[in-house]
Amino acid sequence: YYEADCFAGCRNPYIPGNVPDPSMAQVKQRALKGEGLAERMEICKKVTEEFMEVLKGEAFSPKLMKEYFTAMCNDILNERKRIGGDWAIAAVTMTREMRDHIRSRLGPDLVFVVLDMEKEEVRKRVKARHHGEEQAVEMMEPIAKLCEPIGDDEENAVGVIVTTEMTREEVLNKILEAVN
Repeated sequence: YYEADCFAGCRNPYIPGNVPDPSMAQVKQRALKGEGLAERMEICKKVTEEFMEVLKGEAFSPKLMKEYFTAMCNDILNERKRIGGDWAIAAVTMTREMRDHIRSRLGPDLVFVVLDMEKEEVRKRVKARHHGEEQAVEMMEPIAKLCEPIGDDEENAVGVIVTTEMTREEVLNKILEAVN
């Protein structure tokens, strides 16, 4: 799958499907090099600075986020053209406006899966993923406050409710059921 956090970190965005913790595997991905890297680094630096403000509870700039998602979508489109196939892309898109922007770039076949879970469940899963680090949990809270649910009239978007007792495999199966 394509990990958007790797795009932001200018790392290889393809996370192997068999790693024990895919979201944490991104730190082990190789740094990218070559054509287009300077431009990617520039937009990703701006977005990283913006996210630092979001983590402090500030609002984000839709214009800057659209610029970032446009760059990421262009990369995805180039890669899909190069290697083909069906894709899963892991990304936090926060708002309907951002999802609509991404849809406009990637096309009508794109389906968003929006995971919905109780605040305590998010805390538990993030803390476990980050080996008990409370700082990682605290970083996610301002982001979670900005995330909008799927709109009633939003096409090609499904919600998946994740509960405490669900394993990763059960969450994946529920996602596959929702999109098929």
